[in-house]
Amino acid sequence: MVRKDHACAAFAATLLLASSALPALAQSNGSIGLRGTMETICFVQINQTNTSSVDLIKGTSNLTIGTVGEKCNRGNGFTVTISSANAGALVNATGARAAYTVQYDNSGVKSLANPVVLTRTSAKKTVSTKSFKVNIPANPQAIAGTYADTITVAIAAR
Repeated sequence: MVRKDHACAAFAATLLLASSALPALAQSNGSIGLRGTMETICFVQINQTNTSSVDLIKGTSNLTIGTVGEKCNRGNGFTVTISSANAGALVNATGARAAYTVQYDNSGVKSLANPVVLTRTSAKKTVSTKSFKVNIPANPQAIAGTYADTITVAIAAR
């Protein structure tokens, strides 16, 4: 005599094994997911080409002081901000000032009394080199001393 509960359990195990041995149903198509990630990379490369001192009495016009390489892979572009530690002036130890203007990437003559922000509307996947020039008006009344300023060029993704 076979017990009823053992017979049902044996039948269920046989049914389970038989169903797992069946081939999968064929499909007409399928898909496999694939993803990749690229980080935002933005940087500037500054190459100072003219380190000589400027004669403030005579001044100078369109003096190339360096080049700036821009690169930013952000698809909707980036900004380049140019600022001056002394608000667009060379300053000596006594605080005497000699104002100047800059020309960057043919963007016109700009004062650095306030930071200048240039907007790039697309990515630069390779380094794009821009010229950097200064204009210092003649100042025969300048007070004696060594004048200096620091210009900062920063890049940021938009």
